[in-house]
Amino acid sequence: MREHAGPIYWLGVHKTGTTFLQACLEASRETLVQYRVDYQSLDAFRTAHTRPLLNLHGTPETPSASPADRCQLVFDENILGLVQHVASPEGLYPEGSWRADEMADHLGLEAPQLVLGLRGFAGFLPSLYCEALKATPFQPFRRFLRTPLERLSWQPLVAGLLDTFPDSPITIYTAETLRNNETRLLSYLLDIPAEALSRADHSERPGFSQQAIDEMMKLYEASDLDRAMVRRLVRAHPRGPDAPGFDPWSVEERTQLDGLYTKDLEALAAWPRVTLLDPSKL
Repeated sequence: MREHAGPIYWLGVHKTGTTFLQACLEASRETLVQYRVDYQSLDAFRTAHTRPLLNLHGTPETPSASPADRCQLVFDENILGLVQHVASPEGLYPEGSWRADEMADHLGLEAPQLVLGLRGFAGFLPSLYCEALKATPFQPFRRFLRTPLERLSWQPLVAGLLDTFPDSPITIYTAETLRNNETRLLSYLLDIPAEALSRADHSERPGFSQQAIDEMMKLYEASDLDRAMVRRLVRAHPRGPDAPGFDPWSVEERTQLDGLYTKDLEALAAWPRVTLLDPSKL
């Protein structure tokens, strides 16, 4: 049950089910109107606000205020940062709080309810890397991952958001507990009966197999790889039952990453103004 009266400011992060959740919102458009939720579709929002304001690609549109009796929902995982800029030497989403503040000021969001999805580093970082390869020139995973493993933590991002929005609560869910519970989470956050929401007919996008990445590396080392070839190799070597997904970790690294994630969740669960949700139990 939604308790905070302010706008909902859903900030991601990438690769935590955001695309599917946004598809569910689009499939539930009539229900959102019925329950007086103002939500601008992702592509329209990025064109009007995210790209021009935060990435300096044009002039942002003047936002329109939601009436007091309506719930405003802002949802774009690119507000915190673009996929290619997430894993920095300083940590994850180094400009996330600043970018979130810039957008909130632009939109006139006052004391919004922050929403953040988190995911274990062992799955998040390879998936983030593959997402970046769809839009940026190929580079090896270890060059993409500029964050030392021992510095990986979600706590600085959450702490920065809490400092930036001192009157805002933050609701955190995990990608690991979200699957098949998307409408439960939306129901909880929007105060709409789950049965009134539509689960999108949205098949999972094909993932990058280990074989596809191996073939990319061979061409990269021979200086003969462009983005068109990356797309062809993904189609030619899809992930599947007999084709495991890209996995760059040693056993020791995976153990380390899982331990860091567990430590983060245990710490965040005890922080003031933080609610750590398990969507499967809503």
